Amino acid sequence: MLVQDFDFDANLAIARQCAADMVRNGLYSRFGLSEKERLEKAVLGCMGEYAFEHWLQSLGYTYEVDRAGFENRNSDAFDFLMAESKIDVKVAKKSTDRPPNDNWTYGYPQEQKPATKNYVIVGWVDFVKKQVGFYGWISGQVISKFPVVTKNTFAGYSYRTPNHEFKWGALDKNFERFFRSVFSGKEVQRQPNLSGRG
Repeated sequence: MLVQDFDFDANLAIARQCAADMVRNGLYSRFGLSEKERLEKAVLGCMGEYAFEHWLQSLGYTYEVDRAGFENRNSDAFDFLMAESKIDVKVAKKSTDRPPNDNWTYGYPQEQKPATKNYVIVGWVDFVKKQVGFYGWISGQVISKFPVVTKNTFAGYSYRTPNHEFKWGALDKNFERFFRSVFSGKEVQRQPNLSGRG
């Protein structure tokens, strides 16, 4: 699902400033990245969150955002809070012309304790086409049941920390069901194949 009417350039400028503030104020880098790499990663995350917020606003939903700084902590408690559900937005940098597909794999860092989030939204940021999209959603409880690996099964690169990995095909692409689940207070989601096959 491509986010419509999202001013990519304006939000990118804000994301760069926000990322610089986050890094300067002690944003935790669990990867031991250089400052430049930390900035790039923070910009990517900000773009995903800004696009998700833009989408929520366009739909008229009420939400809270964890906007507290990192002066006294090194990570946020959640990205969005909706009807008491903690939502984490995760995006990957799109580096191919091909559209996202069910065989892509996503690694959720084990140390971020996925079970502490009610839902995780997974998407991509395309800096070439200047687009942000969300592929689907999954509950944090379900993510916590996936195997922990150190190498991305689809792309072959090594993760910097152990990750619960799942195929994008495990994501529920029905966002109407996501919002019904959030506002009903009951985590409702199809159970994916945890074996990582098919």
